[in-house]
Amino acid sequence: MLGERIKQIRKQKKMTQTDVATGIITKSMLSMVENGKATPSVPALQAIARRLQVTVEELMLDPRDVQMRELIETIRSRHTPYFSDEKIQELLEPYLVPETTSYWQGQVYHKYGDALRASDPELGLIYYEKAERIFQQLGRQDEQLLVQISKVYFLFNLKRTKEAYELIEAMDVPREIPLAPKTYLNFQILRALRASLFDDHYTEAIALLREGVQYMREQDVYYHVISFQRFLGLFLYLEGEIEQSRQEFDRLEQFFAFSETTAVGRIEVDLTKGLIAIFENDTNGMQMAWERLVTVAIDDAKHYIGQLEVHLLVNGIELPNQTLQQSVDKIWEMQDAWLAASGFDQAMMLQTLVLAMQRGIGQERLEDVLRLKDDLQSERLKGDLEREIQALVNVQ
Repeated sequence: MLGERIKQIRKQKKMTQTDVATGIITKSMLSMVENGKATPSVPALQAIARRLQVTVEELMLDPRDVQMRELIETIRSRHTPYFSDEKIQELLEPYLVPETTSYWQGQVYHKYGDALRASDPELGLIYYEKAERIFQQLGRQDEQLLVQISKVYFLFNLKRTKEAYELIEAMDVPREIPLAPKTYLNFQILRALRASLFDDHYTEAIALLREGVQYMREQDVYYHVISFQRFLGLFLYLEGEIEQSRQEFDRLEQFFAFSETTAVGRIEVDLTKGLIAIFENDTNGMQMAWERLVTVAIDDAKHYIGQLEVHLLVNGIELPNQTLQQSVDKIWEMQDAWLAASGFDQAMMLQTLVLAMQRGIGQERLEDVLRLKDDLQSERLKGDLEREIQALVNVQ
């Protein structure tokens, strides 16, 4: 395998065996290495890698691992277009078998599991277990924990709350080796979302998010800064700290102005701003968020577009070629997507559907709304929704 890799890279770089071997080993020895009949010494291998302008690790990689690495890096890149969950599944499916114990195989399983959040979360958990097993065998503590964090979100959304809390407790233990910044920040966001969206403790969530922001400043790393700042802005707003909330979104705009970010990051902030505009009944803010989402035309955001449209139409804002029924249909069409999101997202979608029902649209699905309302884990969100439903029933 090593010899095949050396030969492959040599030919890619249009180098002869003489070009590679001179001053390191004989040409005949290199030929034997490339044919799998000999193995170079460590110093010779290091010299060959330098001559080929690659790392020793790259020479040791299986070509399939190289393909998996390039694919995962493309999906994650800031410079590539947004990939839908369906597209990610399509890209990764050729690499699901054979199952190998390699780092990039684990990454493929993790990313494939993520892409099943809406279509088949139970299958997603199976791929998380495959990824976790690989990272455990490789001794990759951080990667294993990142998979477990993803599992927690799936377990919450599948209403397997007890398992989710047990897994969080198992992860939240002192460690001899500190977590890498990326892992620490992912775990801190999980703690904050558990406190806010599942336990109704927004004040605790704000404190956890601020700890994360302070950690980023101290470590000079800004992984997940968009998520930290936008959740801070949202939770501060929900706690009545309006001016502090605005300051967090102002900081995000400064971040966007002076750094590169993914299209997804920008969309997430627009969605959060749109939600706050809904809370404030700010039609200008809603329309601005709606226009941005329509411009990027991402199918996975269709329910958020429908949500904004319902609130705009109910407020008397005319939208081109759009009726209240069509907007409600967008939300129901994407039901699997928002049911795979947080309980907060679910509650907001249900409240929007009830609002449309109060205007005489979609009342035939009230039983569906009642059933989904009962599945909400947050008593605060459930109570808010019940009051909206009661107002609808009183009108009827």
